[in-house]
Amino acid sequence: MTCMQAIAAREAIEPRPVAPVAGSVTGSVRGWARALGTAAGLVVYSNSAVNLPDLSFRPFPDARFDRLERFFQRYNCPEPQPIVDYLRAADGYGLDYRLLPALSIRETHCGIQDTRNNHWGYHPGRQAFDSVEEGIDFVAQQLALNPPYEGKTIEEKLFVYNPLPAYPKEVMRIMRQIE
Repeated sequence: MTCMQAIAAREAIEPRPVAPVAGSVTGSVRGWARALGTAAGLVVYSNSAVNLPDLSFRPFPDARFDRLERFFQRYNCPEPQPIVDYLRAADGYGLDYRLLPALSIRETHCGIQDTRNNHWGYHPGRQAFDSVEEGIDFVAQQLALNPPYEGKTIEEKLFVYNPLPAYPKEVMRIMRQIE
């Protein structure tokens, strides 16, 4: 999601007040239409989250958003970048916000080498997702709540994720690039 898309999403939640033209039917119709459009936008916006526990998430102001945007640009990741989804999942599941973006770089170069919305290499060749957002939620949930990962440090989670001895250090090095 670009900054402009995030701003548009924010304005859908907190619309600007409508200044109707005094004594004008057109002004009241415009106000009604804008209210209806905002309500429809809220329904679409609220249904875009995939089963996340924290529906009150707001990306503003959040320095992590800018850090992830610079990080994805540095790696020439394609648009749209699901930054808000990464932050929402990290906050909702109590994960380091850098973990899933770093996994996406390490595993598929942010989805460039993937065709099934599995940017994180989770059970490669066997696991597919209907959308990137669904994949973010699923992988975050697994890393936070699935018994092999639950209660472990990031390094321990990464070793379970991929038991190659160098793997945890590789992903943690990528995570440090986000700061």
